[in-house]
Amino acid sequence: MFLRFLAVAVRRLRRPGNRGYALGAVATLGLGVGAVIAVAGLLHAVLLAPLGLRDEDRVIRIAERNDTQGLAEFAVATGNFLAWQQDANSLAATAAFTMRGVNLLDADSAERVTALMASPDLDAVLGREPALGRSLNNSAEDRAGALLISASYWQRRYQGAADVLGRVLQVEGVPRVIVGIVPADLQLGAAADIWLPLDVQADADNHGDRRLTVLARLADGASLESASNELQAIADRLAAAHPDSNAGWSVRVESIRDWLVTHEQRQGLGLLLAAVALLLLITCANLAVLQIARALQRQREQGIRLAIGADAGDLRNEVLAESLLLVFAGAALGLVLAGGMLKLGYSVLANALPTLGSVSLRPDVAALAILACGLTTLLFALAPASLAARAHPAGALAGSSRSSLGTRQGSLRSALIIGQFAIATVLLAGAALLAGRVYQLSQRPLGFAAEQALTARISLPTIASDADLAEQQRMLTRLLADLRSLPGVHAVAVASEAPLGAVDTQMQVAPGPMPAEASADAQHAQASWRIVSEDYFDTLSIPLLSGRHFRGNDEPSDSIILSQSVATRVFGASTDPLGRMVTMGNQQRRVVVGVVADTRQRSLADGMTPTVYLPTSWYLWESMTLTLRADGDAAALAATVRARARAIAPERPLFDLRTLSAVISDSMAAPRLQAGVILAFAAAALLIAAVGVGSVSAWLVARRGADFALRQALGAAPARVRREVLMEGSGRALIGIAVGSGVLLLILGLARSQMELAASNIAAAIVVAALSLLGASLLACWWPARRAARIAPAQALLAS
Repeated sequence: MFLRFLAVAVRRLRRPGNRGYALGAVATLGLGVGAVIAVAGLLHAVLLAPLGLRDEDRVIRIAERNDTQGLAEFAVATGNFLAWQQDANSLAATAAFTMRGVNLLDADSAERVTALMASPDLDAVLGREPALGRSLNNSAEDRAGALLISASYWQRRYQGAADVLGRVLQVEGVPRVIVGIVPADLQLGAAADIWLPLDVQADADNHGDRRLTVLARLADGASLESASNELQAIADRLAAAHPDSNAGWSVRVESIRDWLVTHEQRQGLGLLLAAVALLLLITCANLAVLQIARALQRQREQGIRLAIGADAGDLRNEVLAESLLLVFAGAALGLVLAGGMLKLGYSVLANALPTLGSVSLRPDVAALAILACGLTTLLFALAPASLAARAHPAGALAGSSRSSLGTRQGSLRSALIIGQFAIATVLLAGAALLAGRVYQLSQRPLGFAAEQALTARISLPTIASDADLAEQQRMLTRLLADLRSLPGVHAVAVASEAPLGAVDTQMQVAPGPMPAEASADAQHAQASWRIVSEDYFDTLSIPLLSGRHFRGNDEPSDSIILSQSVATRVFGASTDPLGRMVTMGNQQRRVVVGVVADTRQRSLADGMTPTVYLPTSWYLWESMTLTLRADGDAAALAATVRARARAIAPERPLFDLRTLSAVISDSMAAPRLQAGVILAFAAAALLIAAVGVGSVSAWLVARRGADFALRQALGAAPARVRREVLMEGSGRALIGIAVGSGVLLLILGLARSQMELAASNIAAAIVVAALSLLGASLLACWWPARRAARIAPAQALLAS
């Protein structure tokens, strides 16, 4: 029986006068449902998806912290890790790991991969066994010649071959046997191609060089709080036993999920969820407006059918069938859109969020979104239909817009349109603020010149002796000289890390033995440190403020260059730092030979980074960064640079070749993505709100056609009719914009302590949102206004 009503609904909605309403309702439903499902799926993958660990809530991350130096969390020194492992009764197992790049060599080529170097107890902490084969152990055989490979590397290199176990890979020239495969769903915050054993006992006396990431599993009966208290007591004992390296250092304990999903990521995803919720509200409001207009449009038809004996229940069933048909069509469109949004979102976020788990449509979220939109559609369709069915047929036949039903629905319709524009104002102004923030970050001074600069990383073998260090220094000297001779190359340098790179190493710097006339405000400073070659500052155009650059005949452990902020903090503003001595966190004492301008080393969002520079004659990292400044397009030199490096060090392939401008752009990826997504939702909200006010204006023009015709027959100018329709539609928009601006100011006022927003930026964002929404409402109302002004008086009067 109900199928008959569905068939009638299909025929009715296919009529020319109803197609626009049907398409608008389906599109609104599809966009709202699709956005909610897609974002909820991504949020679940980031925040709630399992990490592939047994009893995940028992796994914690332990870091070191130093409040006096402003370090909320920091890597762990090996000696401190071993003390926790031995003395902490609240921990059932404790493990450490570190990440590094290594070269895999075969007969044909060299490949750069990421290695996770883990202590033997990592499996016990994670509670997982390899997907194939066995785990690494602490035997001398495994430390010297075994490794695990990731499931992705297994598929990429060996196509998932079952006989992969026992095969040999050359890792940094050392043959290692594949003994197992890491499970594909295991998440540790970064993607690694291979796992290698980490011999922590070889570095047991180290309490000052902090490089390890530490995970632990809570013992039975232990809690996060009890473990934190016990570890802090151990840290206090370590500080007393090793004051030079551990004084002021404490512990930071958190769940593994809180570590993997940072506070900034949670804020960004929460902002995204709020935007989707607002878009869903606008979707429901627009559906309500469309249903109200539809109900009033059918009021006269239903009155005629009731007058000639139609059953009121049949009328309600027809409305129900039409509404359900729209809901199902909109839900189907929403599911299709959600699938596309999820694929796009995963491709964008996979690199930015290493913990991103598998992404799929969430049936519970899909059901909730469809239910919310469906109930809105049914409520605002069936309620007017029920009221119309109980009304006297004569009133419905009159079709007066002054009826109580029309008056009540008109007030509700206006309120919903105002609400849509208010929400759209909040979204659009918020998007404008985020976009302005991104622009401001892009315009911040860097302290160095990024244009026409190319960067590339090169891995070095483990340096175990002075002879190893000297050999690698000679290789880099030859490489720099060769690259410097290339046509179009202005300068070349090497450093431990490029500005805005992925790694930031820090160390405490203190004033060394000083004469009595030194400034009284001299004090310790926490500074980033970089190892750089002689031409580094010229290559990046970092100004030399006083003193000199490094020289080739400098003694390796004698000299240091400070950035201006470090020099001022350590020696005081009134003291010349040149020739004075500083004491490093590793207890080395160095003489200041130069002071350079501050640069941004960590991120564009941070201020200028206090930095100290050490010469490459002192030491080299296992991975160094080449920086080349060209006279023209630096990217055009990439292939030549790679070929020259291959000729000099064939076993050391260059990797991660990028222009420095690209490095800066990549550092802006997260805020740019956040602003772009919110802007997309704001644009969708603007479109839905414009459709809502435009559809209502079109319906009002059709309903008041006779009135407009009569007024024009009596001499009213068409321009006046157009202006009236435009003002009626834009008037609701203006009220909504005013309400939304007030709500936004209230929100920003409450969140002022967490946000750095200038009043001028807020005002500009509100003006942009107001003008955009007002322009959209005028544009949406223009066609109905034009149609009203062109109604032929005689034709409209006859039709009435």
